[in-house]
Amino acid sequence: MFALVIMASTQVQAIKIKATKNIVDGINYQLNAKKQVATVIKSAEPYVGDIVIPEKITVDSLTFYVEEISSGAFSDCTGMTSIQFGKTISKIGSSAFKNCSSLTEVTLPEKLTEIESDLFEGCTSLTTVIIPERVNKMGTDVFENCKSLSHIDLPKMLKKIPDGLFKGCSSLVSIYIPDAVTELGNTVFKDCSSLKEIEIPLGVNKMGNSLFIGCVTLERVKLPMGITRIEDSTFENCSSLEDVIIPNSVNRIDDDAFKGCANLDSLILPNSLKIIGQGIFEDCSSLVKSSIPVAITKIPDDMFKNCTSLETIQIPASIKEIGSDAFRGCSHLKEIEFPTGLKQIGSNAFENCVNLMTVKSQGAVPAKISSSTFDKATTLEGKLVVRKSSVKNYEYDKQWCKFLNVSVFE
Repeated sequence: MFALVIMASTQVQAIKIKATKNIVDGINYQLNAKKQVATVIKSAEPYVGDIVIPEKITVDSLTFYVEEISSGAFSDCTGMTSIQFGKTISKIGSSAFKNCSSLTEVTLPEKLTEIESDLFEGCTSLTTVIIPERVNKMGTDVFENCKSLSHIDLPKMLKKIPDGLFKGCSSLVSIYIPDAVTELGNTVFKDCSSLKEIEIPLGVNKMGNSLFIGCVTLERVKLPMGITRIEDSTFENCSSLEDVIIPNSVNRIDDDAFKGCANLDSLILPNSLKIIGQGIFEDCSSLVKSSIPVAITKIPDDMFKNCTSLETIQIPASIKEIGSDAFRGCSHLKEIEFPTGLKQIGSNAFENCVNLMTVKSQGAVPAKISSSTFDKATTLEGKLVVRKSSVKNYEYDKQWCKFLNVSVFE
């Protein structure tokens, strides 16, 4: 009878402790008596100074092993300057150190296999993070706005770099991407304004949108052969970019891919391209020459808009349509030749092309244009060149007839 009473008493104590939150040496824990584990949780008052997480704690004569740090446990602890982990820690929840603006260096525990989302977001003083080699998965925005982080080595087992991983890391100058990586997520390096060059492993076959947007010091990038698509805004506003090698594996470039790359003076598009999005070279003010692949049937809207240094461009026979604003603001463009099969040119396509003085059209039937397709300087001072046999077709067209000077060829 005495033994039964003792057993019942122990069970009651275990049940009571299981639901208890305890503070030990200034750290708040959630206890699980059944599993003998403790989880570090958020405190009513922010943690400050140097924090040491022990491997185990004792509460009411019972030992609990500290294995986890809960989501947001140290978030907004702006006065916390350092943290050390016990060897028993195997999980750290999302946003655990978010906005810990005084944290400078962190060595993550060796048992960790996953780094969850937003873990160090807003840690503006963080300069060094040591990631254990066994980590094979990372969540989104882990280092977002870690503005003092200048270099980091990612673990060798990592296969995907998730969305926004280094977004806003304005001091990041170098990054080691492991060979195991096959995918780069969206906005990974967005606004990494100190990143000058990067080597992307050959195994990468997918890159997300806005990958390098706002990387204003990025100078050169070599894309791996496995890439088939350059997504929206991949290099937008990379104003120092001067050298990009696009492999023949690429069959699609999406909207605004190179928009605002003001230092890019030449970029030859591979003939493997089947789809081109809008505005891919918009505001590339140093672009002198480029190409249009033979499989493309439409020059999209805004493609070369405000490419003020563009002097000449060859339009292939495959082109049936030129979109609105496609060459608007190309103030150095001097001449253009349209292929036989061209059916339509959009509004403002050659607006503000003040030096465009020669327009040659191979088509017997004039392409459909609007009153704003060409700049007034082109129609009043420039020269329209058409086949002798089709000159009347252009003279009778209500828009093409606005060209005052018409020449013919056989």
